[in-house]
Amino acid sequence: MVSLSKATHLFFWAGVAFARAAPKPTPGPDMADVEKRATSCTFTAASQVSKSASLCSTITISAITVPSATTLDLTGLADDTKVVFKGTTTFDYAEWDGPLISVAGTGITVEGASGHVINGNGAAWWDGDGSNGGVTKPKFFYAHKMYDSVIAGLNIKNTPVQCFSIDNSESLVIENVIIDNSDGDTDELGHNTDAFDIGDSTYITIKNPTVYNQDDCVAINSGTYITFTGGTCSGGHGLSIGSVGGRSDNTVENVYIEGVTVTDSTNGVRVKTVYDATGTVYNVTYKDITLSGISDYGIVVEQDYENGSPTGTPTNGVTISDLVLNGITGTVDSSCVEVYILCGDGSCTDWTYENIDISGGTTSDDCENVPEYVSC
Repeated sequence: MVSLSKATHLFFWAGVAFARAAPKPTPGPDMADVEKRATSCTFTAASQVSKSASLCSTITISAITVPSATTLDLTGLADDTKVVFKGTTTFDYAEWDGPLISVAGTGITVEGASGHVINGNGAAWWDGDGSNGGVTKPKFFYAHKMYDSVIAGLNIKNTPVQCFSIDNSESLVIENVIIDNSDGDTDELGHNTDAFDIGDSTYITIKNPTVYNQDDCVAINSGTYITFTGGTCSGGHGLSIGSVGGRSDNTVENVYIEGVTVTDSTNGVRVKTVYDATGTVYNVTYKDITLSGISDYGIVVEQDYENGSPTGTPTNGVTISDLVLNGITGTVDSSCVEVYILCGDGSCTDWTYENIDISGGTTSDDCENVPEYVSC
């Protein structure tokens, strides 16, 4: 899986070298350890998982109810472990930060059995404030320090706030995942239910997700060689880069987002950078994105974010160069601004803007420092 993931990225980024020193020869595995792990384990209690997961080559999480203020801890796994969620996994209520699930390791495969559901019990926490206030809500799934790994076919429902936090990971593939937080639309109680938040990671591939939520479908805050292709994003804030700036890592480079349908969302395509911060957004491509039912902005690039909100005054400390907007089409609401560009002085350069056909909305008179050949 490692070579396939990297080969896919290198296809997109032809000519970009990614080399490592050859590893030193290592002794073969201890056969006693191999025999000890050559087993399949089925766990029906969260306490069993944290105690014995490292001893198993295949783990089945079978209809577990995780106790309150407890992480389903899958961070101590041996290399090449397979984890299967079976039946309904759910979580008891407590006010805490989480995460509800945490997975780490090398060569890990996480998948769902037929008919399974991982139910975050989000309605118990939802109060309309998300992570901005109200009760303290746990994040859902930490994919931190996952290397050469795959998460596939999970059916996730009702996360309290953000779903996947992807951080310090490399060569991770997430595919055919369903994240359904549509119940949070009731009375607008679900909030900050981002599907995929990515930071400090390299060679991340997300393929064919189905997302119903109330925040970003994907938010790439830092990282390189990231692809997001296929699938549907509905109900949230669209396909986002950033906010970039004000973190320990403020670089987003070599991102490819293609073939996604965005419906009933506030934004379609969005790039946002932090006011008076520094950083780099380079070689980001949005291609063949289909929009419908967009309420605020079809395409929006803003360099004025401060404390999570736009100020209307852009700064140029974060550069946005070699941005490709190609084949972004569809319809937006009548009050929606079709394209809004608010760049700092000289910080948005070398953009490609072609095959854009967004209709049904309005134009803006407030665009600033729009790059050459871009229509606003």
